[in-house]
Amino acid sequence: MHLAFTIRDALCYFHIENNVKAKCITDCRVKAKPTDAKVVEKEVKQANDEKHCDLVKKIVRVWREVVESPTEDLYASAWLKFKEVCEPFSMFVKYVETTVLSVKNQFVRAWTNKFLHPGCTTTNIVDSAHGHLKRYLRSSVGDLASCWDEIDKMLKNQLGEIQGSFGRSITVMKHKYKRHKLFSQFEGYVSRAALGFIDDELQCSRTLIFAKEDCGCMQMTRYGLPCACIIAEKRKKKLPILLDEIHPHWQRISVHGKEVDEHFSVMEEWNTIQERLMRAPYKMKLHIKEKLRELGFPEDTMLNPPPRKVVTKGAPKRGKVPKSKGERLGTYSRSQASTPTSKPKPYLNIPYISQIPMIVRPYSEDIGNVIGDDNCGFPGHN
Repeated sequence: MHLAFTIRDALCYFHIENNVKAKCITDCRVKAKPTDAKVVEKEVKQANDEKHCDLVKKIVRVWREVVESPTEDLYASAWLKFKEVCEPFSMFVKYVETTVLSVKNQFVRAWTNKFLHPGCTTTNIVDSAHGHLKRYLRSSVGDLASCWDEIDKMLKNQLGEIQGSFGRSITVMKHKYKRHKLFSQFEGYVSRAALGFIDDELQCSRTLIFAKEDCGCMQMTRYGLPCACIIAEKRKKKLPILLDEIHPHWQRISVHGKEVDEHFSVMEEWNTIQERLMRAPYKMKLHIKEKLRELGFPEDTMLNPPPRKVVTKGAPKRGKVPKSKGERLGTYSRSQASTPTSKPKPYLNIPYISQIPMIVRPYSEDIGNVIGDDNCGFPGHN
């Protein structure tokens, strides 16, 4: 059991809040009930009920600040505020302090944020599944044999919803993630929920200026995902986030798990590549080495995202119309024919020349990087 569930013991803050609220309703009354037989007027009773309702809402709001305190210092401040609001109700404060907060390290954010829990801090999802099953059964009377068909139907529907969610994570990826180099290795391998968490930290790394020691690394600790300081360092070096930096929980996008073949091997292909590499000419060796380096070090690719958003609608108001590729090639051919003794343009300074096979490089005049136009990578036509 301890090998299957390695997460630390945690309590459901949802049920704890309901317990505190119920105790608050009974103990924290604005005006005590009269001891004699005198009947309280209807208007006074209604006013007292409204005050009591407002007081309960205020206490619950302050209690949530205590539970959701991200650090121990903020927790201490929130607890002092809670005791100040509940000062007239000493019995209630004593109950909360001795009964509820005695296990605060199992539900208060300041402590639960120190261990891994991929968003699992409540158990009310179990109650939700139980209520969902009740709607299928439509009756509380019956044995397992009579209810089996409805249970099977519910489980099949749930499995279909889970498979649909996994399918969207595999096949559908938002355009803002596709255009960003940080997410270049995630398509089809990481769940959409994890991409949303990483995007939130990306926005924090853009808007906030902080040192690494001030980050807190809450997302890395709680969810096993890169936090703002790691993302800021990646953006500075223009490197993508690797799959090894993502917790395996967010890479489980199949109900069947990963297929593992114990007999899988690439030694035969690898030996063939080595033999061909030894027999190949020097230029071909360089080309094969470049391709192998692209597979082994994908973060070092020379491809860059477009520097700015391209306007695809409307004609330019002024400016010289650039020559087409054919016109430039024609001009280049005529100039070569008129000056046969001129030296050819060195191709080593051409961008992306390393992506071209060695045998074609002497014949390459220029290489153009196609800029995206926000149409899924395809040019838009009107």
